[in-house]
Amino acid sequence: MLEDALHSVDNLNLCGSVKTAVLVVDNDGQESARQVVETFAHTSKVPVYYETENQRGISFARNRVLKKAIELGATHIAFFDDDEILDKNWLCNHVNFYQTNDNVLISSGPTYSRFNADYPAYIKNNKIFKTSTTKKTGAIRPICASGNVFFPVEITTKAGIWFDNRFVFMGGEDGDFFSRASKAGYTIVWNNDAVNYELICAQRANLKWILNRYHYNGYSGAMLKFLDNNNALSKFWYLTKTIAAMFACVLLLLPFLLLGLTMFFNMLGLVLKNKGKIDFILTNKPLDYYKEVNGN
Repeated sequence: MLEDALHSVDNLNLCGSVKTAVLVVDNDGQESARQVVETFAHTSKVPVYYETENQRGISFARNRVLKKAIELGATHIAFFDDDEILDKNWLCNHVNFYQTNDNVLISSGPTYSRFNADYPAYIKNNKIFKTSTTKKTGAIRPICASGNVFFPVEITTKAGIWFDNRFVFMGGEDGDFFSRASKAGYTIVWNNDAVNYELICAQRANLKWILNRYHYNGYSGAMLKFLDNNNALSKFWYLTKTIAAMFACVLLLLPFLLLGLTMFFNMLGLVLKNKGKIDFILTNKPLDYYKEVNGN
């Protein structure tokens, strides 16, 4: 997937005088990605940098990106994940949006799912996989993800915002990072034109992964909400509403089964998402994303 992601970088339309480079951080002391990156670097039309972050965990890897970008003198970073394919106009659409709209300090775009094979409808049509969006270009967002975003390095160099190591194996560190950036005055604006695609392979196109991901999404969402909020009354009210929502979804499972497997598994996903929220409130500790969702 990394190889495919890097090839999509080489297919990008570059943006006039904007100096562009590629930085890959390998979160593996054994340097398992080095050969793929070095092979790509031989033919890449832009400079390619390879860094290793030996301390395992997504927050450490993302902070290494920030440190290296600062070292290289970058003014802006365009983040995408190693399981994604970029539309050829992805970067230019982020840059142009940023340059032509004074209120845009962070440009956030959609990541759509792209399946590598044909799967049953109840898999492909599950709402966990995004194939469209109702968000409108220009909408201001309080939070965004790192899978498709363009932002100034000064968020770190001036505002002092880094990825929080409390999320090191949890995931959600990106939502926390950009939420703090937004509160610091860096406006996040939605940009429908800056598109990329997440590759969905058999490891994810199955019910076990899907349902585990729903639970994780609920858990991490609650963690983001209450990470620095220990107000007992707020937690009690949130827990009460979430339990009520979960039982309402449970009651709808049978009627939704009569409407087909797609509807049933979407509703079952909501049950597990609400259960994830409840589990965080009751345990109040991070979980390991890789064990939770991937089982390893």
